[in-house]
Amino acid sequence: MANLANKYRPKDWGDVTEQKLVVDMLKNMCDDPNFNNRNFLLTGPAGCGKTTLARIMGNYVNDGKCEPIEIDAASNNGVDSVREIIDQARAYPVGQKWKVFIIDECHAYTSNSWQALLKTLESSPAKSLFFLATTNPEKIPGTILSRVQQFQLSKISLAGINTRLKYVLDSENNEGAGITYTDDAVNYVAKMANGGMRDALTLLDKSLSFSKELTIENVSQALNLPEYSDFFELLGAYASKDNAKIAAIVDKVYNSGVNFVKWFENFHSFVINIVKYIYLKDINKTMIPSTYQDKISPYGTPHLRVCLILANKLLTMIHELKSTQYLQEIALTNLCFVPDTRKKQ
Repeated sequence: MANLANKYRPKDWGDVTEQKLVVDMLKNMCDDPNFNNRNFLLTGPAGCGKTTLARIMGNYVNDGKCEPIEIDAASNNGVDSVREIIDQARAYPVGQKWKVFIIDECHAYTSNSWQALLKTLESSPAKSLFFLATTNPEKIPGTILSRVQQFQLSKISLAGINTRLKYVLDSENNEGAGITYTDDAVNYVAKMANGGMRDALTLLDKSLSFSKELTIENVSQALNLPEYSDFFELLGAYASKDNAKIAAIVDKVYNSGVNFVKWFENFHSFVINIVKYIYLKDINKTMIPSTYQDKISPYGTPHLRVCLILANKLLTMIHELKSTQYLQEIALTNLCFVPDTRKKQ
């Protein structure tokens, strides 16, 4: 199976998931006969479509014949690399109307590199377009920001990613892939992507390499995801102050061979997501799979204080775990309660 992120990267405006405002503005600029804007800064989270939009725009203005020059500034951030770009920009394009430069991770440029590029951006060569892409626009010098048109891309919604993943799966099946999937499994992959379409397709690829039966269970195994049943069990034991059960769960985790610290970091994330559920009453707003609806539904306002206290304890515990060999002891010290020895009246 081909790399899904590459195979299903949008090739035209209508194929882009969400980002409608930015898409419309860029297309309108392309359709302007004067086309005065030559420098663009695309910002936003990873995997939201920055490079994709730059490629689409370059292809659009070049009548489908664009061969963009892509530079990874993270590994080519020196002045010599920028000077090479400037030299290429001065030469007229061959076989296309515009010479298109896409500079990814542009925030990695050094101060001297920005200074070298500044004049070129200020007086762009007649047939060159520059697309700067970054996840960290705050690192871009003000002198550069004043010479580019900036467009902010947003994370893609859960519904948007979900719809796109099903489109990809159905398209693969139309080619004879023989994939079966459940809505819960696809929705969980979409959740794990945290708003990034590229990450969603990468996770889907990995899940399908494990099994063409896309279920919650198979996705969890393929992506090595936490066993949420254990998290619910430990949270319940903590809430009921059941020291014996807490100790049994801690011993089970420690002896299982998993990364003990990472497990409790995941447990902390789980508790925070329980808090989020208590506030919003929607499991789809959390990172917990929807198959755990029955387990999560009893949690309400009375549990809020317990979860918030536990979340703070876990932060302390995780910090201590990273600097000691007494893993079980530290976990029990933070999670267990001092027994009440007072006689009941």
